[in-house]
Amino acid sequence: MSTETGSTSGSLALRPRARLLRTFGDELISSEVVAVIELVKNAYDADATRVLIRFHPEDEKSAGKIEVMDNGHGMTLETVLSAWMEPATSFKRHDTRSPRFHRRMTGEKGIGRFAASKLANFLEVVSRKQNTSDEVRVFFDWKQFDDDTKYLDQVESLWEQTPPNEVRIGGLIEEAWREDEPHDLAECEHGTILRMEGRRDSWDGLKYATLHTALARLVPPKLKNEGVVRIDDFSIILDLPAEHANMGGVVSPPDILQNPPYEISGDVRSDGTYDLSVVIQGRNEHLAGRFTLPQGRTPTCGPFYIEFRVWDLEAAALASLVGLYGSRLKDVREELKRVAGVSVYRDGFRVLPYGEPKNDWLRLDVRRVNNPTLRVSNNQMLGFVMISADQNPQLRDQSNREGLMETQALEDLRTLSLMAISEIEARRYTARRQDETATQPKAARKSIFADFSLGNLQRQIRQTRPADKDLQLIVDEASRQIDEKVDEVQQVLSRYHRLATLGGLVDTVLHDGRAPLAKVRNEAMLALRTLRKVKDPSSTVLGSISSLEMIAVQAEVLSTVFRKIEPFAGRKRGRPAKLFLEDAIASAFSVLDRETAEAGITVSLPEGKTEVTLDSAEIQEVILNLLQNSIYWLQQVPAGERRIEVRVSRMDSKELEIIFADSGPGVPQEYRESIFEPYFSTKPEGVGLGLAIAGEIIKDSYDGDLELLDTGPLPGACFRLILRKRV
Repeated sequence: MSTETGSTSGSLALRPRARLLRTFGDELISSEVVAVIELVKNAYDADATRVLIRFHPEDEKSAGKIEVMDNGHGMTLETVLSAWMEPATSFKRHDTRSPRFHRRMTGEKGIGRFAASKLANFLEVVSRKQNTSDEVRVFFDWKQFDDDTKYLDQVESLWEQTPPNEVRIGGLIEEAWREDEPHDLAECEHGTILRMEGRRDSWDGLKYATLHTALARLVPPKLKNEGVVRIDDFSIILDLPAEHANMGGVVSPPDILQNPPYEISGDVRSDGTYDLSVVIQGRNEHLAGRFTLPQGRTPTCGPFYIEFRVWDLEAAALASLVGLYGSRLKDVREELKRVAGVSVYRDGFRVLPYGEPKNDWLRLDVRRVNNPTLRVSNNQMLGFVMISADQNPQLRDQSNREGLMETQALEDLRTLSLMAISEIEARRYTARRQDETATQPKAARKSIFADFSLGNLQRQIRQTRPADKDLQLIVDEASRQIDEKVDEVQQVLSRYHRLATLGGLVDTVLHDGRAPLAKVRNEAMLALRTLRKVKDPSSTVLGSISSLEMIAVQAEVLSTVFRKIEPFAGRKRGRPAKLFLEDAIASAFSVLDRETAEAGITVSLPEGKTEVTLDSAEIQEVILNLLQNSIYWLQQVPAGERRIEVRVSRMDSKELEIIFADSGPGVPQEYRESIFEPYFSTKPEGVGLGLAIAGEIIKDSYDGDLELLDTGPLPGACFRLILRKRV
């Protein structure tokens, strides 16, 4: 349109090239196996009760043909023209339930049809809607969409409407039932056949095996909770070329892994509360409570159902499976390896790629590297996480249908699943330890260095060979050398004790250091601007003094933060010094004062002045380990009930007692001995070294004890520290 100024304006529409559609199909559907699964899900959405997938053999004349036929409700010509011919239509978004069986639709973007383009160059759609007398045929030549010169609106597909030929009694559709399988003939008078020719890729035995496994795991096996949504009225039949016929037939979930020695199952609700059943070597236990996310956040996912089955991989542990199924040990291990992993199912259908080989979306193997004694690996677990689209709207598909979008909801699903796994890991650890020590006398917990001594041998030699002075001298010298080496090792470990706490302190430095440092920089810049712009000397001086005073205050804040972590530096420690124990405890708490405040914890610290001679870094590290545990577990109780209390008292002139108590959930009876063992932890991401390190410090440096009391001043966990040296 022209104007008086000579300018022109108008409007135009995007006119995409035809190859855009082909590109979408290739990029949105990641593999041929995923493409077949998408077509199976389309059949399910169409209320089919069975779907047949037939691969015709390749030969010199043909690249092979694939047919996917189902007895769903079928399509009319109008449906084909309005839905099939309009990619990304919104009808599944509006109608989220199927008309006949009211199934929750598995697809919402309307792009499943691109799967056909991924598989072959030509597609013929044959469909007949229930209670109609006509059959609709549509022909697609996907190669037209490879033409760079054509626009999308220049590509046409042919269609025709005829009396039924294939979707009828006696037609091709009836081959979806086996000859020996009775069926209602009326079920043959509606449905859809997708006939794809000119396969784009070859299929071999490995790819067929991958497809069979993927289809077998597309729906979950029978789970403990019968109320969980399952696909019981939908059969998948695979018809393969003769050389691969052994993988054909009705596809069903594998049933060889139904009797695990360890299992946890149940519901996790949207507020984090749970109701779980645990089976440990045949013993049943019921768990109920609430999983609490960091800072007490409410989960952005849920509710969902979990079922995790765990096996030990040793030959003795798998012997029962070998005997039960008459298989070889190698076969059982291979089967476990083939299906192991944690899969996610939404409304009864699996969400890929979770649970696929090498897909460790819960990062189980990473956790196990840090703690192989306690944690289970991805290849010894068969897990199922069952969600629904309606109740988990924030768990949405990625555009390529390969997994869920990386949102906070997915991270919360990971965290809550790991919390449930931690429950079974801790009980499995305890059961295995009990089995190992069943025939051994119960021994008191002792320092890991207690066995590095020749004291017993020295006493025995003096009693049995009192005249052999040379032998006594040799043993005495060996004992002295061992003591020296142990002392060196203890010195090295003391540095690692500090490093174990360093990771948590880094966050404190970053959080508490950045703000005052930024303030220092800003005030310094302000002072410079004042000096440069203000012409009145008196004003300049006053402004500079004010700014520099603020700099000094903020610099002192930063200096205080650094003083908090100075005792934990990796340098060699000095001699124990005289100090007040209450001050050392308060200093330890100040390191985590931000975390304590954010968790809403009320703290009561001792106010006396108990003079001791010790290394402040050591005792602070012990307190920090206890404090970190308390902060985590106190978030499992209501915000108004979170308390920590520390008491200090002298028992006599040679012993000093510290009581550290909280109002958390406490330590379950079955874990009371295990918590002091290295690498045992009930935290989902816990390494299990905190209490072990604290115990070693108290034992080795102060000839003391760290123990868990049955009762204390608060209803949760109560630890008692006894110091016998330097007090």
